[in-house]
Amino acid sequence: MKVYTICSFFFSVVLVASCATYRAPALQRPVWDDTSAILSNIQGETQDLTLGEILEKVISNNSSLFTLRSNIEMTLTTPDDKGPVRCTGIILYESPKSLRVIGSKFATTLFDLSSDGSNFRLYTPLENKVYMGNCNTFHKVEVFGINIFPGDMVSLFNYKEILEAKRPVLETWPAYWLIHMLEVNNESIDIKGNLLIDRIYVDVFRRDLFNPDGSVRLQAIFTDYITLKECRIPQRIHVRWPGNNTALSITFSDITVNRVLDPKVFTLSIPKEVQTVVLD
Repeated sequence: MKVYTICSFFFSVVLVASCATYRAPALQRPVWDDTSAILSNIQGETQDLTLGEILEKVISNNSSLFTLRSNIEMTLTTPDDKGPVRCTGIILYESPKSLRVIGSKFATTLFDLSSDGSNFRLYTPLENKVYMGNCNTFHKVEVFGINIFPGDMVSLFNYKEILEAKRPVLETWPAYWLIHMLEVNNESIDIKGNLLIDRIYVDVFRRDLFNPDGSVRLQAIFTDYITLKECRIPQRIHVRWPGNNTALSITFSDITVNRVLDPKVFTLSIPKEVQTVVLD
């Protein structure tokens, strides 16, 4: 009887100890909703800066980036696909608005995109077509089941134009600054976007842009910054367009900045027999 009682007591202690030790796995919040997770890897002493000093630092960091070339890994998620589309490629950028992105899979080019900030051309070799249109309009490419937005992609590398064109209002939080970018006219004050900037390195780690009706048009998160030739460069960018249920993640590697790029690299070489499709 005593042995049974002792064994029962020992088993109970073990069970209670196990339950106390066990923790149900915490559900990981989406990166879009968890600011603390984004900032958790940024270590250092927070700074106290005025709005003018913050803007000067952000614009200065951004203005020092003239060109960028990088290998990339991309994951694209769209409502029309059964699963994410993954590919590798390269990206070329020249300030302020020249962009070229080439995506490949299994040594086959899936697409070749070139933009000058006003117009773009998207070449799809497997389809033998080139799509053309205005950068600042959403376009759907049926063969991929995706929406393309070259103007938004270029703007990920250029804060100066956005900040200088709007009236900024500052909120200060313990670990970051929140800048509301406002458009003010005689009849209304409209919020055009937000920038979230960490208070340690003064890096933009999140950016939101809004439609005229106040809905979210674009959200972008920038992480894993490195310094190259006095330029602060994120090694990962996550972008989503909620209204189109489309998301894009880009990981950069073998990054080079501020090397002279031949202007020809932004011009597509398209065979004559390719069909041209003009997107409205």
